[in-house]
Amino acid sequence: MKNLFLLLLLLPLMVTAQYKIDKNKILTGSLIALSGSATGFNETLMHHYYKFKAKFPNANDQWFNPQQSWVNKYKDGNYEEGDKFPMSSSLLAFTTDQYHLNAMVRDVSLVAALTFKIGARKQKFLYYVYDLLYYSACYSFGFYLTYGSFH
Repeated sequence: MKNLFLLLLLLPLMVTAQYKIDKNKILTGSLIALSGSATGFNETLMHHYYKFKAKFPNANDQWFNPQQSWVNKYKDGNYEEGDKFPMSSSLLAFTTDQYHLNAMVRDVSLVAALTFKIGARKQKFLYYVYDLLYYSACYSFGFYLTYGSFH
């Protein structure tokens, strides 16, 4: 929320400097917010699972609770027996539990945002500073939107 406040504080500066929130920034900002949201969801699952369970009492603990779901990657839930299926503990871990699915969403959305941003035209150095503030606010917004909804 501090980043959002800082962004709003600097908004008049951005407007006078001709900094524009164009389609590319809306797309990449949305992807960054999605990444923050996935991180907020994971933080809730890892550190406040009881709050998640209070809101979703019928949630399958074997999928959502990281204290239990981490064994989903392994044959019969036993680490010593190895992977449940090829690459279930590495590349395809996102298919085994919510924590890893959220981590994959976080990473893919960040990489996608970076890819789209690289395709944008070059700009003045000061605009990159504004971008840093904008994307920080987008990430924080996504994080607090999800994480904050459980508190």
